Amino acid sequence: MTEFISERVEVTAPRSDVYNFLSDFTNFEHLMPEQIKNWKADEESCSFRIEGMADLSMRIASKSQDKNIHIVADGKNPIDYTLDCYLFEKSEDSCKVEIAFQADLNPFIKAMAARPLQNFVDMLAERLQKHFA
Repeated sequence: MTEFISERVEVTAPRSDVYNFLSDFTNFEHLMPEQIKNWKADEESCSFRIEGMADLSMRIASKSQDKNIHIVADGKNPIDYTLDCYLFEKSEDSCKVEIAFQADLNPFIKAMAARPLQNFVDMLAERLQKHFA
Protein backbone atom coordinates (compact mmCIF):
# COMPACT_ATOMS: atom_id res chain seq x y z
CA MET A 1 0.00 0.00 0.00
CA THR A 2 1.12 3.49 -0.85
CA GLU A 3 0.22 6.19 1.65
CA PHE A 4 -0.38 9.90 1.14
CA ILE A 5 -0.71 11.99 4.31
CA SER A 6 -1.86 15.59 4.54
CA GLU A 7 -0.22 18.24 6.63
CA ARG A 8 -1.68 18.21 10.14
CA VAL A 9 -3.88 21.33 10.06
CA GLU A 10 -5.39 23.22 12.96
CA VAL A 11 -9.16 23.57 12.84
CA THR A 12 -10.77 26.23 15.02
CA ALA A 13 -13.67 24.12 16.26
CA PRO A 14 -14.09 21.57 19.04
CA ARG A 15 -12.89 18.13 18.03
CA SER A 16 -16.41 16.71 18.52
CA ASP A 17 -17.85 19.23 16.00
CA VAL A 18 -15.24 18.32 13.38
CA TYR A 19 -15.79 14.62 14.05
CA ASN A 20 -19.56 15.00 13.62
CA PHE A 21 -19.04 16.93 10.36
CA LEU A 22 -16.71 14.28 8.94
CA SER A 23 -18.96 11.44 10.12
CA ASP A 24 -21.61 12.41 7.57
CA PHE A 25 -20.72 12.06 3.88
CA THR A 26 -23.31 14.66 2.89
CA ASN A 27 -20.89 17.24 4.34
CA PHE A 28 -17.97 16.07 2.18
CA GLU A 29 -19.35 17.79 -0.91
CA HIS A 30 -18.10 21.09 0.58
CA LEU A 31 -14.56 19.67 0.67
CA MET A 32 -14.36 18.16 -2.80
CA PRO A 33 -12.48 19.69 -5.75
CA GLU A 34 -14.21 20.99 -8.86
CA GLN A 35 -13.23 17.86 -10.83
CA ILE A 36 -15.73 15.84 -8.79
CA LYS A 37 -18.99 15.31 -10.69
CA ASN A 38 -22.21 13.34 -10.06
CA TRP A 39 -21.80 13.58 -6.27
CA LYS A 40 -24.29 11.37 -4.42
CA ALA A 41 -24.14 10.85 -0.68
CA ASP A 42 -25.99 9.76 2.39
CA GLU A 43 -24.59 9.74 5.91
CA GLU A 44 -22.60 6.50 5.53
CA SER A 45 -21.63 6.32 1.84
CA CYS A 46 -20.97 8.33 -1.29
CA SER A 47 -20.27 7.92 -4.99
CA PHE A 48 -18.87 10.33 -7.54
CA ARG A 49 -16.98 10.68 -10.78
CA ILE A 50 -13.55 12.21 -11.11
CA GLU A 51 -13.84 14.15 -14.35
CA GLY A 52 -11.88 12.44 -17.09
CA MET A 53 -10.91 9.51 -14.86
CA ALA A 54 -13.12 7.07 -12.97
CA ASP A 55 -16.26 6.47 -10.96
CA LEU A 56 -15.59 5.86 -7.27
CA SER A 57 -17.69 4.92 -4.28
CA MET A 58 -16.81 4.61 -0.62
CA ARG A 59 -18.38 4.04 2.75
CA ILE A 60 -17.55 4.66 6.37
CA ALA A 61 -16.26 1.34 7.71
CA SER A 62 -15.63 2.34 11.32
CA LYS A 63 -15.50 5.29 13.67
CA SER A 64 -13.60 5.88 16.86
CA GLN A 65 -15.47 8.62 18.75
CA ASP A 66 -13.79 12.00 18.22
CA LYS A 67 -10.53 10.33 17.08
CA ASN A 68 -10.79 8.59 13.71
CA ILE A 69 -13.10 7.91 10.79
CA HIS A 70 -12.03 4.99 8.62
CA ILE A 71 -13.41 5.03 5.07
CA VAL A 72 -13.05 2.20 2.55
CA ALA A 73 -13.65 1.68 -1.16
CA ASP A 74 -17.12 0.27 -1.72
CA GLY A 75 -18.39 -1.60 -4.74
CA LYS A 76 -16.59 -1.55 -8.06
CA ASN A 77 -13.58 0.81 -7.96
CA PRO A 78 -10.54 0.85 -10.22
CA ILE A 79 -8.21 0.60 -7.19
CA ASP A 80 -8.46 -0.64 -3.62
CA TYR A 81 -8.07 2.26 -1.17
CA THR A 82 -8.83 3.59 2.29
CA LEU A 83 -9.15 7.12 3.62
CA ASP A 84 -8.61 7.94 7.29
CA CYS A 85 -9.45 11.19 9.05
CA TYR A 86 -7.47 11.50 12.28
CA LEU A 87 -8.46 14.09 14.87
CA PHE A 88 -6.19 15.32 17.68
CA GLU A 89 -7.40 17.56 20.48
CA LYS A 90 -5.44 20.79 20.82
CA SER A 91 -7.72 22.73 23.16
CA GLU A 92 -11.38 22.90 24.07
CA ASP A 93 -12.06 25.06 21.00
CA SER A 94 -9.65 23.64 18.43
CA CYS A 95 -8.20 20.43 17.12
CA LYS A 96 -5.72 19.19 14.57
CA VAL A 97 -6.72 17.01 11.65
CA GLU A 98 -4.64 14.74 9.44
CA ILE A 99 -6.01 12.93 6.40
CA ALA A 100 -4.36 9.76 5.10
CA PHE A 101 -5.13 8.02 1.82
CA GLN A 102 -3.77 4.49 1.33
CA ALA A 103 -4.03 2.79 -2.05
CA ASP A 104 -2.86 -0.39 -3.67
CA LEU A 105 -1.04 1.11 -6.67
CA ASN A 106 1.19 -0.59 -9.18
CA PRO A 107 4.42 1.31 -9.99
CA PHE A 108 3.06 2.77 -13.24
CA ILE A 109 -0.14 4.11 -11.64
CA LYS A 110 1.83 5.31 -8.61
CA ALA A 111 4.10 7.40 -10.84
CA MET A 112 1.10 9.04 -12.51
CA ALA A 113 -1.11 9.41 -9.43
CA ALA A 114 1.31 10.35 -6.65
CA ARG A 115 1.14 14.12 -7.07
CA PRO A 116 -2.66 14.31 -7.63
CA LEU A 117 -3.34 12.07 -4.61
CA GLN A 118 -1.01 14.06 -2.35
CA ASN A 119 -2.67 17.26 -3.56
CA PHE A 120 -6.08 15.68 -2.86
CA VAL A 121 -5.40 14.91 0.82
CA ASP A 122 -3.75 18.31 1.33
CA MET A 123 -6.74 20.04 -0.28
CA LEU A 124 -9.25 18.11 1.86
CA ALA A 125 -7.41 19.18 5.02
CA GLU A 126 -7.15 22.81 3.88
CA ARG A 127 -10.82 23.00 2.90
CA LEU A 128 -11.83 21.48 6.22
CA GLN A 129 -9.75 24.11 7.99
CA LYS A 130 -11.38 26.90 5.94
CA HIS A 131 -14.87 25.49 6.47
CA PHE A 132 -14.53 25.98 10.23
CA ALA A 133 -12.61 29.29 10.05
